[in-house]
This record gives sequence, structure tokens and C-alpha cells, in this order.
Amino acid sequence: MKVLNKINKYQLVLFLASFFIISCSTDEDSTTPIQTVITTYDFSKTIDENPAQGFEIGNVLASTNQGDLTFSLTEQTPAGAMNIGLETGILTVANPSVFIFETNPTITGLVTVTNGAVSKSTNINISLNDITEDNIYIGSINLRSQAEVEAFGANNYTHISSTLNIGKYLDYEVSDINDLSPLSSLTSIGVNLLVGLNPNLQNLNGLENLTNVTNTILIAQNESLTTIQSLSEVNSDYISINILENNNLQNLDGLEKIKILIGLEISENSSLQNIDGLANVTQTYSLKINENPELTNIDGLQNLTSANGGIMIRNNKSLTNLDSLENLKYLEDNLTIIENQSLLNIDGIRNLVLRPKLIYIRDNASLNSIAGLLGIEVSGALAISDNPSLLNLVGLNNLKTASLSLEIIGNSSIQNIDELSNLESADKLRLNNNSGLQNINGLSNLKSITQDLDIKDNNSILNLNGLQNLYYLKRNLRVTGNTSLADLCALQLLLVSDGLGGNFTVNNNAYNPTKQDIINGNCSL
Repeated sequence: MKVLNKINKYQLVLFLASFFIISCSTDEDSTTPIQTVITTYDFSKTIDENPAQGFEIGNVLASTNQGDLTFSLTEQTPAGAMNIGLETGILTVANPSVFIFETNPTITGLVTVTNGAVSKSTNINISLNDITEDNIYIGSINLRSQAEVEAFGANNYTHISSTLNIGKYLDYEVSDINDLSPLSSLTSIGVNLLVGLNPNLQNLNGLENLTNVTNTILIAQNESLTTIQSLSEVNSDYISINILENNNLQNLDGLEKIKILIGLEISENSSLQNIDGLANVTQTYSLKINENPELTNIDGLQNLTSANGGIMIRNNKSLTNLDSLENLKYLEDNLTIIENQSLLNIDGIRNLVLRPKLIYIRDNASLNSIAGLLGIEVSGALAISDNPSLLNLVGLNNLKTASLSLEIIGNSSIQNIDELSNLESADKLRLNNNSGLQNINGLSNLKSITQDLDIKDNNSILNLNGLQNLYYLKRNLRVTGNTSLADLCALQLLLVSDGLGGNFTVNNNAYNPTKQDIINGNCSL
């Protein structure tokens, strides 16, 4: 057994003294406050005249890098037209009598978004549709059969004040609806358009004159539907669109006039080949593209600049790249890219300015590069796991801190983590089951971990060199199941300086010294 000389008391005193001085200096430096930044977006929407009191117009979108936001209406014309939720930013109708096209075709306002002493203003612009009053259907209508579609269509309504539900989607039953042409007089829907569980419906012909849907468009589980082209006149903004489980739908042509969305989900459309119909979308709060097996690219999102509520791209087995996201600048919440078997890289997100707090990149069998993450310096949770073709961590070169967790797990082709050489701190760090990982030298600048450190089942690691500068680990140290690991001397500084605050667990490695063994210098074979 190799025995290292103990660190003598004089050296330890000098180290602790210098550590105290450095810590004080660091504490003084860290008192510099982080500047609060508020990001806002002008709100513009078209709704029908004569809404009910309390009608939800939409949500003023804003975000901040820290703390909480409040919203207030500081100006509006006409006065008293709207209310806004103090914490939610939801605009509602306060005085329905002023929402009349003939007297106020446009209603405007100014919202101030505040975080402590910092505030920022955003413009509100609401345009009213002129509705022919004698053709309005007041309330929601559920059309559950072809006979009901024809009977309702015979009234030649131009507007439905609330929701139009076509089919039995809300009842979890299938309908016999196959033809929407009796609805051709419709131009506006006051709340939602739902078309679901209509197995015989091949197209949406009959909705070609529809120009406005105020809240949500949902097209779901229409197994014979091949096209939604008849929605081509809908030009509503700040709405949600959900295209789900339409097995024969091949594209999203018909959505070309949509520009700004609250949410967009495209999931489980087994024949969908492209989403080019979304080419004019510039903003959405959230984006989900899941389980579309024939989708090879997402070129329809080439003009998307903002998705602050997060992006999930999951289990699209033919998707090879994210290149069309090259104009995406703002992604604040989360980025989840998992189970995309043919995805080669994530270079398309390389131009992000505001980067996500949570990043999960998992189970992408062909992924060989994460270089698209190169601009990231600070993250919340960052997990790179089970990507067997990933060769290195190029993309994490500038990462300095992971405030929630950093996980590198099950990436069998990675041989080192040299790209983490700028990492200084993490909340949790897990390096598990990376069978090709030979060393962790890239952690040489890591100084502190505020929760746990796990190094488990990395069968090619010989030593823990790279952890020699780690002096603080608040909770638990677990080094287990690394069958070639025979040298743990890099943990001496941590243990000699009493920097470990929790449990010490070392077992099932080639060498398994006790905590005291390492302190005494008996730290390797």
C-alpha cells in the first residue's frame, strides 16, 4: 500500500488561514447585487365586441431573472375598460359597455411590470371585431353528431360567443361527424374551437371563413383527418394551438396567419411530415413537439425567437436536427430534449441570449454533440444522461455554476469531462454509470458543492484527480461501484480541512479507504 506523508500542522494552519482570508474576500465580493432584469412583450389581440364582464382577454407575458413580478394598468383608453391580475398579468373585461366596435374599435392601455424597485412598461392594443348581432349564438355549443352539425348550420350563425365543440372529445366517445360544410357562415368563435374524436372527418371544409378564435384551437384524435387547410383565414394571436393524435395528418398547412402563441403542442401525429405551416410564428410561451415518428425536421419554426415557458422535444424518432431554431433568442424556463433516436446535434439553439434554468438531454441514441449549449455559464439543473453516442461535453466549456444540479449519467462514449474545467460550484453533482469515462481531471477548478457528490459505477476511472481543489461539500459523499478506482488521494483537502458536512460512503471500488485512511495519507493502492 502506498502511504503519503501527512499534511503537517504548520501547512494546515497556513492553508486554513489563507482559506479564511480568501473566503472573506469572496464574501465581500459576493455582496455585489445581481442586477434585476425584466423582459416584457407588447400585447396585441383581436376579440369580438360585446364580451361579458370578467371575460378573459389574455395574459400579458413578462419574465425576470430573479424575484417575483406584479402587474398594474397605468393607462387605458377608454378609462375603466379593463382589469389586470396583480400577480398573474391576466387582462379581463371590466366594463363591457365600452367594448363596442362602433364607438371603440380599438382599446389601448399601458401595463407596468414591477419587480421591487425595477419596472418596465408594455403596450396593450385590443382590436374589436364588428359582429352582426342578429347572427350571434350566445354561449357554447356542442355538436356531437352529423345531424347536429347540419341543424346548427341551418341557422347561418356568423359568431359563437363562447366555445364550439365538434365531436365527442369531451365525452371520451367517437362521433359520426364527417362533413363541416354546413358551418361555412362562421367567422368568429369567442373562446375555444375543439374538434376531436371524429374518426370519419377527413378535412375541416366549412371553417374556411373563420378568421378569429380567441383562446384555444384543439384538433385531436381525428384519425382520418389529412388536412387543416381550411383554417387558413384564422389570424388570431395570443392563443394556444394543440394538434394531437391525428394519425393521417401530414402537415400543418393552414396556420400561416398565426404569429404569436401562448402555447403550441404537436404530439402523436403518426403521419406528420412537416410543420411548415407555422413559418410565421415568432413567439410562443411554451412549445411541445412529442412522438411524431415521421417528422424529420422542424423547419416551420425558423422565425421563432421566444419560448420563455420552455421547450420539450421528445421521442420524434426521425428528427435529425434542430437547425430551424437558430433564431431562437429567449428560452427561460426549461429545455427538454429526450428520446429522439436520430437526433445528431442541438446546434440550432446556439444563439440563445436568455438561456433556460433547467436543461434535460436524455436518451438520444445518435446524439454526438451538445455544442449548441456553448454559451451557458450558469444553469439551474443540467442533466446529460444516457446518450450513448455523445463523445464529449463540448458545449459546457463556459459553465461556471449549476445552482440546482449537474448530472452526467450513462454516457458510455465519453472518456473525460475536460470541458467542465471552468466549473467552480454546484448544488448537486452526479457522475454515474459512464462506462468509458477514464478520468475527471476536468473538475480541477471545482471548489464547493452545497449538497451531494455521487461518483458511481464508472468502471474505467482509476483515480479522483480533479477533485484536489474541492474544499466544501455540505452534505454527502458517495463513491461506489467504480471497479477500477484505486486512488482517492484527491479527497485529502476536503477531508483534512473538515469540509465534508454529511456522510462518507466509499465501497465496491478497487480500493475502499475509510475517511481516516485518506486523512492519514493511506489513500491509494
